[in-house]
Amino acid sequence: MKSGNLIIRISFALLFIWGGLEKFFEGFLGGVGLQNMADFLKSSGLAFLGDTGTYTLGFILALLELIAGILLLINKQLFYSYAFLAFIMFMALVLVHIPSGNWLNIMIHIALMGSLAGLAVQAKSGKLA
Repeated sequence: MKSGNLIIRISFALLFIWGGLEKFFEGFLGGVGLQNMADFLKSSGLAFLGDTGTYTLGFILALLELIAGILLLINKQLFYSYAFLAFIMFMALVLVHIPSGNWLNIMIHIALMGSLAGLAVQAKSGKLA
């Protein structure tokens, strides 16, 4: 059981470390970069935050995604990391994938969100190593 959890944890860690880095560096690992992320946040109904606010929010979200991935990798704060990343997947569903109508991406993100939420519950109960 522990080796299976290790594989899952490292896989999610690498996915979200990549996700955090690609939000910081445009073109790196296929990255969108912070300015494009800020522009997306503006177009998603957060324009009231202004240019600085959406850029700052994009920076914070990218940083938290990167930190959560690193925490998974080093096996620390698993409940908070998994729960935060499940929330990120929920927001990706609501803001990006459901509006796009791309059913494959919708299904993938539902699976990611559910898996991360389940791992958060297991980590909270102490049944995750």
